[in-house]
Amino acid sequence: MEGSDIKVALQYSNSYGLPGFREWIRTRQALDHRPPYASDAEWNVCVTSGSQHGLHKAFSMLLDEGDTIFVEDPTYPGALASLRPLHVNIVGVSMDEDGMRADQLDRLLEVHRAHRPKCVYLIPTGQNPTGCTMSTERRRAILEVAHRHRILILEDDPYFNLYYGRSLSSESAEGFTIARRPQSFFELDQHHIVLRFDSLSKVLSSGLRLGWVTGPSFLVEKLQLHQQASCLHASGLSQGVALAILNQWGSAGWSEHVRLAAEFYRARRDLIVRLADKHLSGLVEYTVPAAGMFLWIRLTHVADSRALILQEAVSARVLMVPGALFQVNGQSPSSFVRASFSLATEAEMDTALQRVADLLRAHQQRCAQ
Repeated sequence: MEGSDIKVALQYSNSYGLPGFREWIRTRQALDHRPPYASDAEWNVCVTSGSQHGLHKAFSMLLDEGDTIFVEDPTYPGALASLRPLHVNIVGVSMDEDGMRADQLDRLLEVHRAHRPKCVYLIPTGQNPTGCTMSTERRRAILEVAHRHRILILEDDPYFNLYYGRSLSSESAEGFTIARRPQSFFELDQHHIVLRFDSLSKVLSSGLRLGWVTGPSFLVEKLQLHQQASCLHASGLSQGVALAILNQWGSAGWSEHVRLAAEFYRARRDLIVRLADKHLSGLVEYTVPAAGMFLWIRLTHVADSRALILQEAVSARVLMVPGALFQVNGQSPSSFVRASFSLATEAEMDTALQRVADLLRAHQQRCAQ
């Protein structure tokens, strides 16, 4: 950054975000999602202090006390933490390996019709915590249900750029090409019922706290008014720094950076799957993720993972998250655990999964006595 760019970044700015940064986002969204709008004026973007901030603004804007929102079950605890103080009715929708089930969403919308259903919140790519990625066909089915019931879809997609495909591979980073991503809800949205949430936290810097909301202009306008009445706008300095980096890279540089990020996480995914097969065979079940940074593991001989993970595993210096913490009600037993493969080294993963295997075998022995 230099000269006038620094001056602009250090001053108050438009609540939608710095013009240059918003233009970069709009260009990127047009390339990645091909928005199905008749004109560019019909859709807009608003920069937020991370996608979590955008979600909180959207929840506050759309939901009144007593309203109903539908979410994947299990789901991201940060969304639940933002929703619960609003005193809304949070309804969990069951999932399979392809994500939220459209038939279950349809059934529950009929059941809760009297409770003013407003929207459905979901994470379609590398879902937190399950790691699953919805197929394009599943996304179309959910869009059809939402349109028929006249509710909005809140598409939270922070792992969009960390899509690498289901297949395990021995390719080098130089030979890796990003697998074809499923089409986003925003791209498929012919009825303009989708608000999309993106983030730079997973591919550039979480400390910059930058995300953005994209959707119908009239909804994005309402959201930026909420932002205007609270924090005024996302950090101008963070936007300026990000824009300087992105402009220096150019479009080709950004694409290469995303490719390398996806390759990094694909290699991490391959590693944890290989080590899970080595240590946990016969003790657990899991589905290989196609995106993101999480492995969702079912402990086949454990009814509720909480005590084993929060007590025994912690004592063994292994950190995972029990599945119950991601459930909508937070109380029911869960045999699942979430393992993150973003930071641990190969040696640390190897040791951790060996220790978990030892704990599971000890648990089986106690149960057999």
